[in-house]
Amino acid sequence: MITVRMTIAKLATATLLLVAASPSAAAQQAPAADPTAAQLKAAVAKCTKQLSNGKFGHDAGGTRTVPVCATGNAVHWKADMDIVCDGQPTAKCNKTTDPWFQPQTAWTQSDKKYLIADKLPFIVVPGVSTTWNFKGANITGGTVAAVVYKEKVVYAVVGDVGPTSAIGEGSYRLAELLGINPNPKTGGVSGAVVDYILFPGVKATPIENHGSAVSRGTTAAADLVAGRKGCTGTKIDFAAYPALAAGASGDAVKAAQCVLRANGFSTGEGDPTGTLDEATATAVKKFQTAKGLPATGAVDARTWTALLSAGSTPQVRDGSSGEAVGRVQRALNAAVAAKLDIDGQFGPDTTAAVKEYQSARGLAADGVVGTDTWKVFQAGR
Repeated sequence: MITVRMTIAKLATATLLLVAASPSAAAQQAPAADPTAAQLKAAVAKCTKQLSNGKFGHDAGGTRTVPVCATGNAVHWKADMDIVCDGQPTAKCNKTTDPWFQPQTAWTQSDKKYLIADKLPFIVVPGVSTTWNFKGANITGGTVAAVVYKEKVVYAVVGDVGPTSAIGEGSYRLAELLGINPNPKTGGVSGAVVDYILFPGVKATPIENHGSAVSRGTTAAADLVAGRKGCTGTKIDFAAYPALAAGASGDAVKAAQCVLRANGFSTGEGDPTGTLDEATATAVKKFQTAKGLPATGAVDARTWTALLSAGSTPQVRDGSSGEAVGRVQRALNAAVAAKLDIDGQFGPDTTAAVKEYQSARGLAADGVVGTDTWKVFQAGR
């Protein structure tokens, strides 16, 4: 869907995974704090490489002053923010509250319904044109973005497509979280004061899962601030996770390096090497020690299981979805060779694999991943 809008205020002037390791791991090596607004602003202060063939206006028909740039692992621009209320109608977002209201968005939720602008923080990308094609930059619905305004950082997803000539739109909820007036008639903010920092290849699963956007966004933002590229979009989803000994190389090693780093265990400076070198073996040993596993430096099934399940431990069961379900599916593929599709959707196949795992580990085989099952996963059993 393409929308053309300006807030009244702007008419008058014509003018948006993995988490920290356990306390025992933190004692070995504490993960870095989430990137601050100041750090993210500094990281994208310069347009390292201009991706767009020209520039965009803050509004359709406005002066074109905003380039789309690429820096490190991010695609970014600095613009104003117009308020988007499009999608499912609600008490806050409807034809009465928003003169430009459209009851649809370019992408839908996992239930095939349109997004809800006053519940989900999302941003709008310009429509495909000769100026710029977001698809060519590996950006799509659900791509995670860090949106920065003043001292606040909010993680959002790409949720809609707007005019081909303008840039700088965010959902009602995004504006609200940033401290910007979210009223679609009178709200928004003028001037190039909002940084939109997108991470190609990094997606929230499903698109409406804000927790997934936050988890994956903070990891990608840390990569940007640290000048790292290698873990953005790195494949960590495998039907089977091979045992890795010293000297091993390939995509699975790179995945292990990225997951180790996401949990606060450095595998060395720069991008992941994809080789199980001395620095990686040392990180593996530290992780294994923190989890009470034999400190061999090799990544076996137990180490994979503990690594891939690391993070928060919400109860998930049939019908659940999101980042935690993805971690369960990865851990099952490592622990019992479940060969699940890692889609973040807890369905019959995942339920069956959980029951198999629970039975083999002496747990009640109810198919529900609760405190006890998470504990066994994260112990590498």
